[in-house]
Amino acid sequence: MPYIIDGNNLIGCSPDIALNEPDSREKLIALVRKFYESKQTKVTIVFDGSPQSGLFRNTITPKFTIVYPTPGHSADDEIKKILKGYHHSNEVIVVTSDRELKNFAREIGAKTKNSIEFYYELKKACYQQGKQEETQKRIHASLSANEVDNWLKIFGNE
Repeated sequence: MPYIIDGNNLIGCSPDIALNEPDSREKLIALVRKFYESKQTKVTIVFDGSPQSGLFRNTITPKFTIVYPTPGHSADDEIKKILKGYHHSNEVIVVTSDRELKNFAREIGAKTKNSIEFYYELKKACYQQGKQEETQKRIHASLSANEVDNWLKIFGNE
């Protein structure tokens, strides 16, 4: 299921990212990216304000996009526009704690998820992704020639 995330709303609900931090957007993008990598589903984050890069739409991968509203519009306006573009809006999950936006999403058949609830899903996905990465490192660990020599000295070279 595709996710459309109200970025500033999610940052505002998260206990360890503050909206006034200069890198708050980057922190959220990093968290959501781990979620995206674990779920392999389409994710669009919509932030209020203007983009730092000057791009109003930044496609990180074909299924992971960062969007900013055009001047004079809000992130909520942009989310509504994106939602209207889906032929099967009942397959979309909108992440926000904004009551008006949640009501709009539900009216057109989309599912909604509260930002704080989703934040803890993100943290869980990051933890699981980290565990998987650690396991892969252990599975693919190799010894250097020097380490092999040291182990042979300890256990004998027979």
